[in-house]
Amino acid sequence: MDLTEPTMATTNDGFIARLRNIAKYEAFPELSARVRRWLYHPLGILVLADVAALLCGLFLHPQGLVLFGGVTTVIVLGLIWPWLNLKGLHGSISFEEARAIEGEPVAVLFSLRRRLPWSSWGLAIKKGFDPDREDDGPIISVASVPGRCTAMYRWLFTPMRRGVYPLVPPYLTTGFPFGLWESELALEITKSLLVWPRTYPVEPIPIVAGEQQTDGKISRSKVGSNGDVLGVRPYRRGDSPRRIHWRQSARHDRLIVCELQSNARPVIMLILDAELRVHAGRGADGSREWAIRIVASFAKGWLEAGAEVGTVWNGHVTPPAAGQAQLHRILDSLAELSDEPGLPLAEVLASQCQPFSTAIQVIVTTVLRAVQNGGGGRSKMAAQGD
Repeated sequence: MDLTEPTMATTNDGFIARLRNIAKYEAFPELSARVRRWLYHPLGILVLADVAALLCGLFLHPQGLVLFGGVTTVIVLGLIWPWLNLKGLHGSISFEEARAIEGEPVAVLFSLRRRLPWSSWGLAIKKGFDPDREDDGPIISVASVPGRCTAMYRWLFTPMRRGVYPLVPPYLTTGFPFGLWESELALEITKSLLVWPRTYPVEPIPIVAGEQQTDGKISRSKVGSNGDVLGVRPYRRGDSPRRIHWRQSARHDRLIVCELQSNARPVIMLILDAELRVHAGRGADGSREWAIRIVASFAKGWLEAGAEVGTVWNGHVTPPAAGQAQLHRILDSLAELSDEPGLPLAEVLASQCQPFSTAIQVIVTTVLRAVQNGGGGRSKMAAQGD
């Protein structure tokens, strides 16, 4: 008797578990998700209540029709009022600055013009300002706009990630008064914002060979023709008479010339490994964004020190040049770099870096690339040159 009871209990438990699995099984999960989303919405609940009130009024008692009329009025007002709120509105967004840097606040101007005589209530701007924001919350809210007037609003926005802002077209929305349905109005962008990646101090410019430099204004401790005096040596045929040191020549009874420094400008190509599959994380703290900041830091530091710097990534090539204009070109290009998967590093090196083989090449990549190439898990920051 005791031996059969556990067996029966186990059988009952298995049968109950199968019934529970059958009850949880969804034959059409996508349809179920849509139905749940509609039923959990206030509008869906009111529609069900309206249908129930209508059935009660038709089959149980006429007073149900009064409830049906009241709920129907609420539904109609909730659908029409948001549309009337945005009717006759025109909004535009602009930024006070054309460029900014990650983490630095910039002023945003929002102009809203109302042509109709009645006021608009419960307005909000959504989308376009936060690339890592998953919810659909408002960026800024406006309580009301009087009729036949133009209102100006200003607020400070701090971009935490590089890019061209607004990242996606923003829109003006309202669900006033009941929040049953939101009406949307596209906003005009009169002046966009280009956000540069954040930069950090870097090491001095690398020492390079003669083939990897051009004439410039950076003094090097090597022999040249137009820098400071390094020392003296015996005269060689072809030396300029202006470089003869007459006092030393008289002392040694032979011609002695001065050796001068060489003013050299190194030529550097920064190669960004932008392929998504070798980067980890997402958003502003992902490794891809940090690789972009490293390239921007090298470009800023070495260009300000006088080098010629160029960049290569994903089919985009910026030839080497010097000066602030080149720094702006590189930072603008990094800010506009999209989130596309990108080309493999080997293809970039083989096809796009060949014309710059005489320049020193700095590759900025990740641990994942080093592991794939048999680097033993070490991060890779390589400098190459012929």
